[in-house]
Amino acid sequence: MKKNLCLFISFILLINYVSAQKAEIGLTAGATSASYKVTSQSLSMTSKMHVGFTAGLVSSVPIGKNFSFMPQLNFVQKGGKLNDEGATDKVTLNYIELPLNFVFNAHTSTGTSFIGAGPSLGIGLSGKDRWNDGTESGSDKLKFGSGDDADLKSFEAGINVIAGYQFKSGFFVAANYNSALNNIAPDDPEFDAKYHNRYFGIRFGYMFNGKAK
Repeated sequence: MKKNLCLFISFILLINYVSAQKAEIGLTAGATSASYKVTSQSLSMTSKMHVGFTAGLVSSVPIGKNFSFMPQLNFVQKGGKLNDEGATDKVTLNYIELPLNFVFNAHTSTGTSFIGAGPSLGIGLSGKDRWNDGTESGSDKLKFGSGDDADLKSFEAGINVIAGYQFKSGFFVAANYNSALNNIAPDDPEFDAKYHNRYFGIRFGYMFNGKAK
């Protein structure tokens, strides 16, 4: 709960900063292709890609002639799929994510291309595990938190890389790669596991005040 509050306060501070600058503000929506990696002792397993949904708010704040600060607040679906001898398991994780990108802009006659990177902060909201062992199928809710009954830790810190192109009309397309740095597996001395999310995203959006004058 405290981490949710900290993320919300951070976003409010960003909005106040953005509103005081000559910033562009817009909306985005798109798709994610996510996977996860689990390691335990000498065993390591990487899931197959799972397609999800993403949408959110984005801003671009100039910090120089060719550089800008691009914070975002996104809803992002992560997770992955496993297939083994007829059995399947699909994990879907819902996150609120705050990437803080610093980007370089190259202006052209039709718009602006950009590329950058920065830290990313995320809070797990909910999750579901859908499984089929070949004879039976079902689904289980996954709980984020720090208690004994939690399936995954709620806070996630990572690195985000982004690239895209914004047309002079204000419309833009962008792709990003996000990889978690911290272990979100629950603390369990009897099961020393590590769990890390990663995903590729493609987004389409519009900057409301990004249209060329």
